[in-house]
Amino acid sequence: MRPFDILDIEIYGGSHTPEIGGKLAGLPEGETFRPAAVDELMRRRKSGTYLFSTPRREEDEVVWEGCSLEGDELRVDGAITARIFNRNIRPSDYSYSRTPRPSHADYTAFVKDGSGAALSGGGRFSGRMTAPLVALGGVAEELLLRRGIRVMAYIGELAGVKGRSYLDGEVTSDEIAACHSSSLPMLSNIDKAAEAVEKAMEAHDSVGGVVECIAYGVPAGLGDALFDGLESKLSAALFAVPAVKGVEFGAGFALAGMRGSRANDPFAVKDGRVITLTNNSGGINGGISNGMPLTMRAVFRPTPSISLPQRTVDLDTLTETTIEVRGRHDATVVPRAVAAVEAAAALAILDAVLIHTERKL
Repeated sequence: MRPFDILDIEIYGGSHTPEIGGKLAGLPEGETFRPAAVDELMRRRKSGTYLFSTPRREEDEVVWEGCSLEGDELRVDGAITARIFNRNIRPSDYSYSRTPRPSHADYTAFVKDGSGAALSGGGRFSGRMTAPLVALGGVAEELLLRRGIRVMAYIGELAGVKGRSYLDGEVTSDEIAACHSSSLPMLSNIDKAAEAVEKAMEAHDSVGGVVECIAYGVPAGLGDALFDGLESKLSAALFAVPAVKGVEFGAGFALAGMRGSRANDPFAVKDGRVITLTNNSGGINGGISNGMPLTMRAVFRPTPSISLPQRTVDLDTLTETTIEVRGRHDATVVPRAVAAVEAAAALAILDAVLIHTERKL
């Protein structure tokens, strides 16, 4: 896992191993962060905070290493580690290494790793692995705040129900912060979305959605062309969140149906700084930030673990069969994924900020 240039991140463990965690190197030594702020982001990812999450409950208390206490903050002394202990594991619920679950990584893990790739609840591919990602991303959010950058996410669409979006007009950070206290972190149409998810649950099915993310206060000049583009870095981070199947920036795929006269973002001057009057490009031109808010959307597939009968194969006999997936699962991962998208984006943006800082030295 090497998606960044300055930061070096490693996520370890599996869904039903005794411990999961993440290691992060490359942070400026001496920087501090508030563990309480990271705990709040972890709470938003935790099962039970929002509607429709798995009945599996984990405390997700983070044990930090590589840090020293300074008042109510932790000081970065070098590479840091976030350790999280799984207290509520049931590996016996999952025995699909020979009869792979449709759209899970069971089969591809078998092809890659062989018969020893017996997975418990998805193993290293599980959404459970977003817990250490969120912990480390919470640290990145803290360091970005010290630099005037705020990364925030919310549900833009759930079960086919669209909520208010940055595509509809300006969305403020205060509005996003307020929606995090709702039953679903959505700017509008919460009741309608909840009803749609409930109907899917009644049919023993699952749903997907879209998480939108806005980064406020990002300066112009982060990123570069081609493979070093800011969009490339952000996409790599966002696709590390399990169940993400598509990423777009600004108006994204809707640009395909526009004329250039509408898609282009005209430049103007406001309060002595260059701005764009629209933000169809999502705050990025040529892979480089232009000083406008970064806007991006991540598409999440429906949870593949459903209790309906599904067709699969027996890998021992190479015959077709059917399975019904057992275990504890989210009817939708989207509400809890909001925190994961924030964390992933924050890590990518912090890496770009650190590159920019190094070049100025």
